Amino acid sequence: MLFLNVIPIFTAQGIECPHTCLTKAGFTPHSAHYILHGKTRSNRLDHIEKLCKLLICEPSDLFVWYPDKNEILSDKHPLKKLIRREEEANIHNLIADIPFKDIAKIAAAIKEQKAEDDGSETKKEA
Repeated sequence: MLFLNVIPIFTAQGIECPHTCLTKAGFTPHSAHYILHGKTRSNRLDHIEKLCKLLICEPSDLFVWYPDKNEILSDKHPLKKLIRREEEANIHNLIADIPFKDIAKIAAAIKEQKAEDDGSETKKEA
């Protein structure tokens, strides 16, 4: 079954109050609650777009898929890409026991990657 799963994105981005963030972005408190708890019965495309803009992500990042008990899909099925592992979601836990000097190296690598990505985006727009 396919679920909206935004908490890991908020966590990875260090957003401590996702409900407040969503309401400030224009979601009603009711919608924010349902989005955060994965209890939406339907997903409005304008909400998906607003979430992607807010969280700087792609629509596929917002969803997680759990197969039903007796459901078998081939390993190449696209839905398999939406199965998430918990360790992917929380960078804070990943770096918790890394020495600070190594975290600085990781930060430098991330900055370098972002600069490369920004450069490739500029080339695409030209």
